[in-house]
This record gives sequence, C-alpha cells and structure tokens, in this order.
Amino acid sequence: MKYLLLLLFAMVSFGGYSQTETPEQTLIKLEDQRLKAIINRDSITLSSIYDDSYHGVLASGRAVNKTGVIEYQLSNNPLVKISIEDVKASVYGNVGITTGKQFNRSKSGTVLGHSRFIRVYLKKGNAWKIIHSQGTLYAEDEM
Repeated sequence: MKYLLLLLFAMVSFGGYSQTETPEQTLIKLEDQRLKAIINRDSITLSSIYDDSYHGVLASGRAVNKTGVIEYQLSNNPLVKISIEDVKASVYGNVGITTGKQFNRSKSGTVLGHSRFIRVYLKKGNAWKIIHSQGTLYAEDEM
C-alpha cells in the first residue's frame, strides 16, 4: 500500500510538469517532417502528410494535385540544399495555416532561389493533412 501511494504521488507530481504540444507546435513539426521527407526522397511520409483531396499552386504558378506535388518535390536536385525559415502556424478549430520562407541554396551556401509559402491543413481525426498550398517566388530585395 505504501508503494502504491508513493507511485501515485510521483505520477501526480511529475504529471504537473508535463506539457502537451499545442496544435501550432504540431503543425510546425509537420513542416519539419515534410522538409526532411523531401530531402530524403521519402514518398511514403510525403503521401501521409498530404490529403488525397489536395490541390495547390507551385511557386512557378503550376497547379498540382497530391500526385503532382509529390512528384515535383521528389524531382528536386539532390545537390540543392532546401531549408525553411520563419515558419509560423495558426489554428482555427480543425483548420490550420502555416506560413514561411523556403530557400534553395548551393552546396557553398549561395541562395539559388527563395519563395514564401502558405499551407492549409485540415485535422481529420487525430491527423493534420495539407489540403491546399501556394508558393510565391519573390525578389531578394523583398526579403
């Protein structure tokens, strides 16, 4: 009995220190997972992040569906280093929006191109899925 009470006390004490992840933090982590999947050419992870009903517009202006966006992302030159910065997330019920900047750099670090993005997520059950996105190229002086 004494050990049971000690265990319960420990659970209550440490339970107060655990924090659950906010939906915004979850979306930012998903952005990181998406980027890692692109870099690693992981079509399974990418497919799990995009909803089957996905439609979007690439920074080039080309409209794509789920298959098209995954094919495009997996076709990127492996010598180009892709990074995302200034990622922000907002959540409105079961809809989430992320925004940020994407940079494409050479091995030496020279910026080859950059764009801003917005992605719309929909929470289905316990999973967030990208349902729409838009990329926009911008000039270096607009950074």
